[in-house]
Amino acid sequence: MFTTPKNTLKSKKSTFRKVCEWLHLWLGLVSGIVVFVVCLTGGLWVFRYEVWRITEKYQRVVPQQKALLPPSVIIAKSKDHLVAKGEGSFVFGAITYGGREKSVSCSFEGPNEQRASIYVNPYTAEILKDKREPSAAEKFFIFVRAGHRFFWLPQKIGSPVVGISCILFVIILVTGLVWWYPKKWTSKTREKSFSIKWSAKWKRLNIDLHNVLGFYTFLFVFILTISGIVYSFDWFEKGLYSTLTWKSKKEVPPHPLSDTTQLSPTKIQEPLDVLWKRIDHLYNGQYGRLLIEAPHEAKDPYEVFVNRGDGTRIYDMAFHYYDRHTLKELPNLNERAIPFTQLALGEKIFRMNFDIHTGQILGLSTKIIAFIACIIGASLPITGVIIWYNRKWGKKKKVAS
Repeated sequence: MFTTPKNTLKSKKSTFRKVCEWLHLWLGLVSGIVVFVVCLTGGLWVFRYEVWRITEKYQRVVPQQKALLPPSVIIAKSKDHLVAKGEGSFVFGAITYGGREKSVSCSFEGPNEQRASIYVNPYTAEILKDKREPSAAEKFFIFVRAGHRFFWLPQKIGSPVVGISCILFVIILVTGLVWWYPKKWTSKTREKSFSIKWSAKWKRLNIDLHNVLGFYTFLFVFILTISGIVYSFDWFEKGLYSTLTWKSKKEVPPHPLSDTTQLSPTKIQEPLDVLWKRIDHLYNGQYGRLLIEAPHEAKDPYEVFVNRGDGTRIYDMAFHYYDRHTLKELPNLNERAIPFTQLALGEKIFRMNFDIHTGQILGLSTKIIAFIACIIGASLPITGVIIWYNRKWGKKKKVAS
């Protein structure tokens, strides 16, 4: 790569550098195909919400200068729709509001594990979509996620395969940075290290694409990889949590339960409407997504989940639980119930892990960064194998010819 004679280079290499180069090469060859798939599918997964909004028009409505309809009206309209189709046995499960420019969806469960999602205009109660199966876009991203998380293998096999490959990729990134770092900084090594010579022959251009792009995206790819390993190994998740917070990760307790000892429970008219108004008032209507899940069993409470921003952020998501009889808010001991603003710095970083990993932490800007980092990450195994092939066999063919 550099102009220093090959023999001189070899004689001056430290053992540490030799080990780093050996690890970088062979770990890259071992994990390359998995890393390529994980990075490529990760880049595609970043823009799933944008694709759904464009392709699934029933999710969008024209905002109007009037109040949104309460849950009772929308649920009743959805039930009437199901009854008209001869499916009156379907039981209501949950309702989701998505802001003034989005339709409201009602989920129902029927016999034989049937499910129906009814999308309704929140201003007119018009039925926009009776959805029973994933859309074409959803099916595509389900396929993409299966490759990203499990390499399209059974989960018990695929998850550790992806996790181990990502751990190897972290070592590859670090050893690659060591290999990239010049022994001596000169004007020539600076040029080779920080810029791509687009006019060079394809072999040199390939080396520049591998080295320079790898350097510029190192930090982003490193963070995306570390945050992804969390979802493959519990021990890694607990270790990362302890490193960031200096605490041991506790087992998540179940959600609180409704009081089942009441002999004559209070009957509240339209409890979903009451909760909807309460939450809307609590957040002053400033939320991106509001989901209210009805209780199924006697011990179950009403569950309310509130997403801020555009409705896709997870780290500052709020959880509320209400007794099914009195609608009294129940204390929630779950760690996720602690407001984001009340967490320590390390706890905040850990809470943001999913949003960091998917690039949605700051919206479109970080999604674009994550997409570019993933695509470059996917290119590194390809350009690396080409470099290895050219160095091992390319010169022999040249001499023979």
